[in-house]
Amino acid sequence: MQVQVKEGEKGRKEPMGMLCLDTEGCNYLNRENARFCTRCGIPLQGTLVQSRYEVQALTGNDRSTVTLRAIDRHNAQGVTLRVLRPRQSTQAERENFLQDAELALSLSKHAQEPGSINVTDFGKDGPVAFLVKSEYVAESANEAAGQVTPAMTPRTTRQNVQQQAYNWLAEGNRLYELARYDEALKAYEAATTQDNLSMEAWSGKGATLLHVGRAEEALLAFDHALSLNPNDPDLWNSRANVLHELQRFDEEMYCYDQALLHDPKYAFAWSGRGMTLAEQGQTQEALMAFDRALVLDSRQCVIWQAMSDTLYSIHRYNDALIAIDRALELESNNASLWDTKGNILRRMKKPDEAMSMHERATWLDPQNATAWFDRGNDLRDMRRFAEALTSYDRALSLDPTLAAAWYNRGNVLAALHMFEDALESYDHALDYDEGLISAWYNKGSLLHELGRHEEALVAFDRALSVDLHYIAAWNNKGLALFALNRFNEALAALDQATSFAPEEPDAWYNKAVVLEQLGRGQEAHSCHAWAQTLEQQAGRVAT
Repeated sequence: MQVQVKEGEKGRKEPMGMLCLDTEGCNYLNRENARFCTRCGIPLQGTLVQSRYEVQALTGNDRSTVTLRAIDRHNAQGVTLRVLRPRQSTQAERENFLQDAELALSLSKHAQEPGSINVTDFGKDGPVAFLVKSEYVAESANEAAGQVTPAMTPRTTRQNVQQQAYNWLAEGNRLYELARYDEALKAYEAATTQDNLSMEAWSGKGATLLHVGRAEEALLAFDHALSLNPNDPDLWNSRANVLHELQRFDEEMYCYDQALLHDPKYAFAWSGRGMTLAEQGQTQEALMAFDRALVLDSRQCVIWQAMSDTLYSIHRYNDALIAIDRALELESNNASLWDTKGNILRRMKKPDEAMSMHERATWLDPQNATAWFDRGNDLRDMRRFAEALTSYDRALSLDPTLAAAWYNRGNVLAALHMFEDALESYDHALDYDEGLISAWYNKGSLLHELGRHEEALVAFDRALSVDLHYIAAWNNKGLALFALNRFNEALAALDQATSFAPEEPDAWYNKAVVLEQLGRGQEAHSCHAWAQTLEQQAGRVAT
């Protein structure tokens, strides 16, 4: 909803803004041209989600999701978007949401009865995770023809029982799409009780059980669905998803084997195997799985991208570049692929070329917050800090929850000697990711440099609560305690640093200074001499 704010008493006209579609729970007036609400994070009216789905209106909401009416620009058809509220969800919840959406998309391939779930797409854009389903279809041929179905009579006939079971399935699907999972589960249970041979009812029950965290029961439901149709590779794939959640990876791999047994050309079983292996750090096995998938279907962009990501994770940047180029041959207008290529080139110490790739990504998708963030990283590496700051600000205008952008923005502001702004940026980063250890450390270091040693100690302690072996935090905590004349505590902190990393000379130098202050001159001399020895050894290794 676009609104015009009235002119103020002095006659100055305020800029146009966009009201949040959640007028009851938020109703925030956003800046003009914003895509997502700054306060609650949901898409605004007119936003093109994934550069495809134009948001029209809000049709429903609950604690964790909102339902939006939208238009698919690819075919001008109406669709429904279910969007996870970014402010009320964790990263783990977003990942679970996307896994559920993938499962629902798989189940939709079997949807032949009216009322069945019909999920057509899912993904992430800016701060939100979303799924797309087709517009509601009449639940019976009679409804589609405008006829009225007679009311059921008390007499139980086979026809009435079948109609009743069908309605329970439709009701379960409807409730599932509304994220009313407890009610959906009851409906699916009623459907399976009345028609024990309904594969869709058992599949829907399994998907719902998985969503509410009852994975063991979900597995039993998919097992029943497979007993009805053991030759369905998609059901085997869904079962693999449940086993992945249960971390029963050997059985998950067996499911992929079964999917391939029933459809030898089912490339996504190989790619699913590869992605799971990659998550477990079995990168070589993962790469072999991707190879098999690409032999079956070399035109699957997502597999080339997964292969590139895996190669990137083991620092095989030249090979990762080849794989992402193959993906780009298939989808040259995919902004995320150009963004990935830019990241590979940056790791290869080619910031100018990386910058060109990220420029291409932002040109293809100007609303892609990640691409603007990565462009800022290129500029930071080239020490073009003012331009980097502009790029980070653009990323954050599109996705204010992007903690890494707030963090890197803080680093750039510190480099520009805008220290208070840098501290504020670190705080924003920690608002969205309180486990971002480097933000706690850099905040503490900056506070220490500004002479705010007590505040610095709080930040260093938060960093150490995340990683007790964070050597730099122990070292700088020792310096902050020294500045506060708390010499014994400073020595204890530096003892931790030297015990965890005895090869690091800085902590030994600092320890020598503290010991000297405590009047322990001989020990101070020994520490100083050892620090010099370590530096000399490091110099010989470097040459």
